[in-house]
Amino acid sequence: MLLMAGMMPAQTTTHLLPMQHPLQDKNFYLLTLLEQDKAAQRAVMADAAIVQITNERQNIEAAAEKSCKGNAVCLIKNFVWTDEEMNDIAISLSRLAQANPAVRAMVQRKLRPSHTYIQYESESDSGLLSGAWLVCAHGINDVLQVYGEGTAPRYAAIDSMSIDPNTLKGQLEIEYAQIRAGEDAAAGEFFSPSLKLALYLLNANHRDEAARQEPMEAGENRAAVAAIAKTAWKKYPYTAIVVPGEGPADYKTALDPSGRKRCELAVAAWHAGKAPFLIVSGGYVHPAQTKYSEAIEMKRAMVDEMGVPESAVIVDPHARHTTTNLRNAVREMYRYGMPMDRPALVVSDAGQIGYIYAPSFADRCLREMGVVSYRSLTKLDDTTLSFLPVMDSLQQDPIEPLDP
Repeated sequence: MLLMAGMMPAQTTTHLLPMQHPLQDKNFYLLTLLEQDKAAQRAVMADAAIVQITNERQNIEAAAEKSCKGNAVCLIKNFVWTDEEMNDIAISLSRLAQANPAVRAMVQRKLRPSHTYIQYESESDSGLLSGAWLVCAHGINDVLQVYGEGTAPRYAAIDSMSIDPNTLKGQLEIEYAQIRAGEDAAAGEFFSPSLKLALYLLNANHRDEAARQEPMEAGENRAAVAAIAKTAWKKYPYTAIVVPGEGPADYKTALDPSGRKRCELAVAAWHAGKAPFLIVSGGYVHPAQTKYSEAIEMKRAMVDEMGVPESAVIVDPHARHTTTNLRNAVREMYRYGMPMDRPALVVSDAGQIGYIYAPSFADRCLREMGVVSYRSLTKLDDTTLSFLPVMDSLQQDPIEPLDP
């Protein structure tokens, strides 16, 4: 179904994001680049203003180990970036992007082509670098406050911390995370203590959802990514059929009946030749801390029960909301080399299709993600929408660290 005899496929190029440490790379890609690019790192760590801030923070953190003994929340607060610190570092990075060849090269050759901060790409190298830093710093603060201090996230029922910082066990777990983070951050970059603590807290709270199954192209999506390169796109009216997941209400059910029905509708469209690929999207969401990913279970049903080959199913096991179902699908379209100038479909039940089509859904996308991932949204029938993908979907959003 993917290629007619005698029909040559279009040349496709993947735009995969190199990931050695997915939890960090997907949340804080700029900081990964600064760790890897030693020339840029040396220039940043030699900046007088950054050296001063680093020394001041080290003194504060060392004092906190004594003054906050037995109070984990008190300890965490000393790793949170202040507005003044974040802005001063942004100014220094902006200056370095102009004056230092190594920093400028990192921005031009690595940061900008990654599109991980695409909403800043219309700005100069200085604006892109300082904007990316502020995204990372605010994201680190959010992780520290939600998964160390216990601040409620936007969706508290499914995204909250697992550790109770008010218990002895919770205190010990957070203190252990701080010790491990300190070991990792030793002789590291100016951001290392806060970054490593944030990552340890995510893992301690079993909130590594963003890293699960990564790298997808080497696992669940390997067969589909290989098939994409052989696809004759002109044969199909649409590039892909996006299928949003639906989580069950209990811990024993792997695939909710509503999710199965959506799969059946989407597979019917696939068998009819509407698109060469199905993109199933849904993470480890409902109920909270479930062991089942909606997308993994949807793929299993399609392949094992509905006659779809594995090479035709692309999995996004990270999305936690309908907004990110579409955003993540667009990300996979781009990263895997699918045409971005051709329409795709969304197939679901009538209730969800009506919800996505309503103007209020676009408002929610802007409010929660800062981007509407689609344009030219058209309702084809009660269970089907078409849309064109929007590149701004590639912007990292560590304020939602479980699916940034």
